[in-house]
Formats: sequence, structure tokens, C-alpha cells
Amino acid sequence: MLTLSCLAIVASTIIPSAAKTRSIWTGSSPSLAFSNLHHTAIRRSVPHPSKRGSSTSSSIMQMQHHPTDQSSSTTTLPPTTNTKRIVLIGGGHAHVQVIKALNAHSRPSNLHVTLVDLQSSASYSGMVPGCVSKLYTLDQVQINLDSLAGWAGMDFVRGKVVGMSFEEEKNNENGKKKLILVETNTKDGNDDDDGNNIGSKMEKIPFDVVSIDIGSTTRDFSSIPGASRYAISTRPISDLVRRIEKEEEELKGKHTDGTTPNGARVVVVGGGAAGIELSLALRARWNDLLDSKLSIKLIDSNNMLFPSETPACRSALQRVMEKYSIEVLHNLEVDEVTSSHVHVSSNDDDDDSAVNNADSDDTKTKIPYTHCIWATGAEAHTLAWDMHEQFGLAVSPDRGWIRVNRHLQSVSHPSVFAAGDCCEIVNGDRRSPPKAGVYAVRSGPILIENLTRFLDVGSHCTTMDDAADERGLVAYSPQDDFLKLLMCGDGTALGFRFGIPLYGKWVWELKDHIDQMFMDLFDVKNFPTYDSKTNKNEVSNGEEGDDKDFDTAQYDQYESKKERMKAEDACQLLLRTDDDVDFQRAWNVLREMMGDEEYKEDVLSIFHRSTIHTQ
Repeated sequence: MLTLSCLAIVASTIIPSAAKTRSIWTGSSPSLAFSNLHHTAIRRSVPHPSKRGSSTSSSIMQMQHHPTDQSSSTTTLPPTTNTKRIVLIGGGHAHVQVIKALNAHSRPSNLHVTLVDLQSSASYSGMVPGCVSKLYTLDQVQINLDSLAGWAGMDFVRGKVVGMSFEEEKNNENGKKKLILVETNTKDGNDDDDGNNIGSKMEKIPFDVVSIDIGSTTRDFSSIPGASRYAISTRPISDLVRRIEKEEEELKGKHTDGTTPNGARVVVVGGGAAGIELSLALRARWNDLLDSKLSIKLIDSNNMLFPSETPACRSALQRVMEKYSIEVLHNLEVDEVTSSHVHVSSNDDDDDSAVNNADSDDTKTKIPYTHCIWATGAEAHTLAWDMHEQFGLAVSPDRGWIRVNRHLQSVSHPSVFAAGDCCEIVNGDRRSPPKAGVYAVRSGPILIENLTRFLDVGSHCTTMDDAADERGLVAYSPQDDFLKLLMCGDGTALGFRFGIPLYGKWVWELKDHIDQMFMDLFDVKNFPTYDSKTNKNEVSNGEEGDDKDFDTAQYDQYESKKERMKAEDACQLLLRTDDDVDFQRAWNVLREMMGDEEYKEDVLSIFHRSTIHTQ
């Protein structure tokens, strides 16, 4: 369950390079009294976004009143009264870092960690458009959670979280028993007529602290009439890729026998990074297959794409969309999806151009399609709403994001943490960061530190002490901006950084390099093996590894160069679009600009004066 803005979301970071580090990186900005637990289920005072056939609240009540129910099982824990238990719900961008860092060799012996997820693998959102355009296979864009948890010596429970309890237990010496209820499927379970798994069972997992990193789902996919029936959603990501493959096989057959003389008409709903990249990906994938008989329309609810970017960046994006014949329809809201048309209405009373080239009458505007892709952005999973209903977990009243403080800790339940798309950071007047994977990635080291500090287990990163509050927790300071990279599907890409548009083969090579580096961090084939008897790291040279270090290495660690490119040369390099650009040199320039404000301003000053913009 990962965040899906199908955008390679990265930020350059200048920190000392090291294989293992307890030091904290900095983003574009320096990074450096809770209520008592609510023990009774409460009625939600905000609208619930989904319909449920049966109340999940009853599950948590069953857990409280039937502790010896034979359908449940409790995770076996190490035989020690001092055992501390972390439960990770979801295998998102932040949690895969926690899993790797808190492996059996590095974590304290009294710390037990359990991962809960419905899937055995998690897709990396940044590479999905490349997968759709056939630049990667599905396996190449997935992190194997099963293998990762196995290497780390953690329990991995495949199932769905349906309840959580903070109830008093009279027979519990600690006074309170915190439990998570997980519905798991038996190996040979079958579905009944209502879709319920007959062979499912409930497993109770005790915890001292729980962290949630479940990403988000696709906005309005369930609420817009016809969308879930006729459109292809971007989530789950593995389903998106398989649906595209299935549609392609049908297109091949129809094109061969001549039943599709007019080719295909693709409509992509959503003018964000995901919609843009998927439009470009399908152009790259199906254009030759259909002998260029492929129409692609992108429906955007705004009056321009990427409105927060500079005019130079927006102009570069417009040129790319025109180059690949992606028709953008602005100021449109989808009202309904039928089997053949997307019904839309304009949200701009003064602009009639938005509905050009669409079939319309006096009451409706409709856009014909053969394939509709739903890429509308992020919406909260129902799990957060369920937890709000069951035990009062604080969520945003309008969207259902889990509300956390700047330590990624729930504002209502101190033993609950959250990271990534599923949460909203409450920090005074500062807005919570947008739903982009870079923020989940950057929160990983903070989450590792705060989970272990909250439990007071293991040694802590002394370089973070200055940033810690009176309770010892470290604040997460999201960066204000980041490098945005959009693949074009043909071996080129478009990027934005510091208001400068970047385009060409070298930008794709940079994106591919960054994505591959991130994936390599969680490929167990690259990991050391451990001797279970001595618990020592068996590295290739026979030397012992650093005992008890938490590995928080980031994919873009960088050590500033003593000699850097002149500002004028740097600006010219970033604006080049030819195939001879060395992407590593260009990336070094971007990272130097991030680490040195004066150098950045020098390069930007030359850029603003320059007349050599991207052609």
C-alpha cells in the first residue's frame, strides 16, 4: 500500500556518505499534553466515505469480550517480561525503511516487530508509469515485503486490520492490554455468496506502539456513478498494470481482425502527475500497436496543469503534451461514467472552450472513450475512519487523514504513529505537506528514531538530540519543494527543480537511476547475511558489522564537492536537451544548489537572464 502519485518524487540531500548512519539529513529546510486514551467506541460525527455491509465496530467489541475465542490466535513473543512490541500496519515507503533498520541483528533483543499487510509485495509508485509503458516489468517495481520481513527476522501477518483495543484487562499485570485484530485468510479458504472468506480467522496481535503507513486510495472512484464499474483505477497498482495488459491483448485481437478501424480513444481523469504520466505511458505503449490510431484526452479540473510551477516549467510541460498529442481539457468535473462516455460539466462559467471536441447537448456534456483511466489523486482508506469510529482516533473531519503532530505521533493516542499519504501533520499554522511519496521516504528515519525513543529501547542517534523535545522525540520538518520527474515513455523525461524545466534523455537516465537506487535499498539480494548463533554480521570480507546501528541510509546521500561547476556552466548544463549530457554531473549541480543557497541564487540569476530556454 503505497502512495500513488505516479511521479518520481525525490529531493536532493547533502549528508556525509556512509553505509550505515545515525546522522540526520536535511531537506530543503533544516530538519533538525496528550489526551488520555479513549477506551470506548464513539459515533463518528463526520461523514463516512464508504458503505459497509457489517459494522467493524462489532469486531473490536468481540475482541474485548471474547479473549479466548478459538477463531483468534495471539502472536508468540520472546519469553521475557521486558519485551517491547512494535506493530507496523502497511508496507509503505516509510515502513520498508523501518523494517530494514530494525532487523534482528540491529534491534535490541527485547524488541519484537510485526508487519501487517494484505499484500506480499508493495509497488513503488515512482516506477509504475514506466511499467505501464513497458520500460519495467511488474516485478521490477515491487518491493517483496515477505522477503524483507523474513531477512529482518520479523513476523509478517498477511491480513486486514479490522480492530484495535486499548481496553483495561483485569488479569493483565501491566494494567492495560493493547491489541490489534487482524482478519487473515486460511490457505484453502473460499468465498461465500457475499464475498466473505469462509476460511478466514481472526488473529490478535499485542503491541506497545503501532505505526500506520497504508498510503491512500483513489479519490472519488467509489462515489462517482459508474467510475468503479467502467474505469480502470490507479490503485491497487498491481491491478492497474494487469488491467492494462488485459486491455492490450483485447486490442491486439481487435486490431488484427479489423474490428477497431478507428483505433482506441483513451480518457484519463485527473490532471496531476499520475494522470499526466499515465497519458504519456499509454501513448508510448499503444501508439505503434494501433498504427497511431490512438486518441488520448486528459481531463483536468484546474485551469492549467501544475499551477504551482513557474511559467517556464508549465510551458515546457505544454510542449511535451503537444509533442505526444495529449489533448488536455481544463475546468471539467466528472459527473458520471457510462460504458461509452465520461459525462462532465464545466466548473468555469466563463470558459466554453473546456468542452470543445466533446459530444454535448443542452443538458449534458459527454466525452466518448474506449478506455477510461481514473487517476484523480489521494483519498483516505476506510481504516482511518473505522479507527475513528471504534476508539476515537483523531482524523481530519473532511478527508479522514490520521492527524499526527510533528513527531508523526497521533494527536489523540500517543502510542499510535503514522507516516506517508495516510496522515496529516498538525503543526501550528504550517500546512501539512502534499500527498507525494518523497515525504513518506523522508519521514522514514524520523519514524525509526521516534518509535524506538517512545519505547526507550536501544541506543539513540545523538546527532538528533538537539532536535528532540522534552519527551525525547524528534520533529519531522518536511521540505518545501522537491525534484519532480515525469517520464515520457520513450526514454526521455521532464523535470522541475527550483523553477527550472529539465528535459531530455539525461533526465530519464536520472529518474531511472534514482528509482533503481531506491529499490536496491530493499532488495534482500543486496543485504548481508547473519549468523543466527552469534548474531554477527557476516560481511563479504569476513569483518564484523557495526553492532546495533540502525541503517537509515537514503538513496540520494551526497557529499558536497570541494570544487563545483561555475554557475554559468551549471545553468547551461541544466538547460541542455541533447543526448550527450552526463546526468550525474547535472544531478550534482542540483544537489549543490540545494546545499548552498548562494550558489543556487547565482545559477537561478543566470537562468532568469538567459534566453536559452528549453526548445
